[in-house]
Amino acid sequence: MSWPKLQPTTLSAVFFSLRTTIACLVALAIALKMEMGGPQWAAMTVWIVAQNSRGMSLSKGRWRIAGTMLGMVGGIGLIAIAPQHPWIFFLLLAGWVGWCTGIACLLDNFRGYAMVLAGYTGAIIALASAEQPDHVFYIAMARGSYILLGVVCEMVAGMIAVPGADRAAQAELQKRIAELLSQTAIALGHVLRRDDEGIKRLTRLLGSLQSFNDQLEFIRIDSRLAGEDADRAYVTLERVALVLARGVGLSSRLASASHIPERLAKGLERVAEEMDDLSNLLKKDILQVVAGLGRLDVMLQENREELERCLPLNDDDSIQQSIAGVGVEAMLVDFRSAVESQFVGLQKRKRHVLVRHHIHRIADGRLAFTNAVRAAVAMILGALIWEVTAWSYGWAYLSLLAVVCARFSIMDNMILVSKSFFYGAVWAVLASIIPVFFVMPLTSNYLVFSLPFAVFMFLGGVALRYPPTIGIAASYVNFFPWVLGLDNQARINEVEWFNQSLALLLALCSGVQIFKTVMPFSTKQAWAQLRRQLVEEIRQLKQPLQGRKKAQNDWTSQTTQRMEQVIRFAGKLPQHDVNSMVRGTLAVMTVGRHLITLRDLALQKRLPENALQTGEQMVKDIIHLTEAGGHLPRSTSKAFLEEQQFLIEKYQQSHSTSTTRHDLAVGIGSLRIIHFEYMASRNFFRKEYEFLLARGRNRG
Repeated sequence: MSWPKLQPTTLSAVFFSLRTTIACLVALAIALKMEMGGPQWAAMTVWIVAQNSRGMSLSKGRWRIAGTMLGMVGGIGLIAIAPQHPWIFFLLLAGWVGWCTGIACLLDNFRGYAMVLAGYTGAIIALASAEQPDHVFYIAMARGSYILLGVVCEMVAGMIAVPGADRAAQAELQKRIAELLSQTAIALGHVLRRDDEGIKRLTRLLGSLQSFNDQLEFIRIDSRLAGEDADRAYVTLERVALVLARGVGLSSRLASASHIPERLAKGLERVAEEMDDLSNLLKKDILQVVAGLGRLDVMLQENREELERCLPLNDDDSIQQSIAGVGVEAMLVDFRSAVESQFVGLQKRKRHVLVRHHIHRIADGRLAFTNAVRAAVAMILGALIWEVTAWSYGWAYLSLLAVVCARFSIMDNMILVSKSFFYGAVWAVLASIIPVFFVMPLTSNYLVFSLPFAVFMFLGGVALRYPPTIGIAASYVNFFPWVLGLDNQARINEVEWFNQSLALLLALCSGVQIFKTVMPFSTKQAWAQLRRQLVEEIRQLKQPLQGRKKAQNDWTSQTTQRMEQVIRFAGKLPQHDVNSMVRGTLAVMTVGRHLITLRDLALQKRLPENALQTGEQMVKDIIHLTEAGGHLPRSTSKAFLEEQQFLIEKYQQSHSTSTTRHDLAVGIGSLRIIHFEYMASRNFFRKEYEFLLARGRNRG
């Protein structure tokens, strides 16, 4: 047997579990000392709130309190509306849990968790008060008290046990930003060399930006000192997203060129080598970052000098070099902007950020509706089971069913997560045998009880930091205190333990079956839904998009989230489908950005109206493929070639060597990119492809 080495990650897991176990014991001791009803909820809250970082714990604790208060209001309201009408009450309860679950799916980070908590907290309070409605206010206050106690204990433990968290968060943020910029430079180097590895790296980086952006909220909470750095990081991430999108566009620009002149090839290789050197500089201290900014300035100047040489010339090689050069120029300008944002942070320069930029998450209304229906149906079926069986622990079963269905709804893969939660609950029931049957019957001394309790919780905490067992461990540490049935006025017996354990396992089993049966989730269906969302975003291009900068940033942000979803599901489907979805997502991002560019240039009279019309016609044909299917009309490619020839002739006839020719080169390049993506991703956009995705069949 090979024992795990005490590496930093293992030590941090042990330390996390130790401090959280101590906070759990303290919360439980205070709840017992104050003779709170249901003291186990204080211990459970500690483990629910505990997170990897202090900022995450503080954020979750804050939103847990907010969700609990909303749930208290909801629970009291449910009892007040229908105290003597069971099925009106059950329908209202199902509606409450479903509504909270649906809203939770529309919110990000722990704001969604707060709504989930409001849903099942209201259900727990209402069901616990069903037989004694006059006591609903006291039951609600009691639940709020031990939730608050658990949150406070975990927060205090985090502040005491993690000194210097603000400085650590600040250093970790700068390190991650530096690594992101370094990896971006490497990816762009591959793109400039026309290497397929470049697109793969750009795809991975785009897929990681959304989660990084979400983490910045916790860094802000972690420390007031890191707040300004987090604000700058929002700006930096938005700029990096635009740089990565530029890289994808540049790859298509080079791939769509009729040929790459030798001088251009050498120039691209030179810039790629400089990008490799730059990637090393960006990882180092502030002086090296300054050197990196200097390198980018030199690269920009050299590129502009080469453009000034090419733009006045009318031969084909110079035209090709100009079209590629304007793409490289835009990429370097945006990359310099992102590096400059990092430089300002390293300098500790005080600079007020007027607008906090975010890569916003896009709310999925369809998923919200589906999960709301699932949760409501689960509650109605659970109520029916309680009504038919008249089980004395039916209220506990229905309460736990509300907990598991609400929590499952905000997970990516509900079926997988629900199974892990079930196995974790089984482990909690098995582990509870020792304290319930061998410790608690012998003594009522808290110190004696706390020793085996602490051992079991500590083991669960360590498993909670080990990726393969996170789902099982999360369920285990949440439900283990509940199964023990702790109380000041009574001691659990075998029958109560059996009923509580059975209620827990049946609730989890019911949740799994409901998620399998009611509008069942599958990776293939999620994949097909993701494609439909991308297609819908293409349809948005029918609408006028004013303001190039804002529109491009918003468009890039929107497709960045889609790329995150693609990466998340990538390991669960055939590689052919993964490649097609990645290609399609990049195509949506690239087509949208460059159509916005054409519209902006045409609006400012810097590009002939015909060029915009050709680009819009290609997008209309893409939309036609998604709505009606069939094949690409030959007239589209013919119109594109005619417009390309027209713009090149206009380019050659122009006497201006700077502004006009520069704009024409941008327009020609944008049209080429749209046409290239249009041709390369045509199968993905075809309506028939959705049919194949939904059934999991590959397309040759």
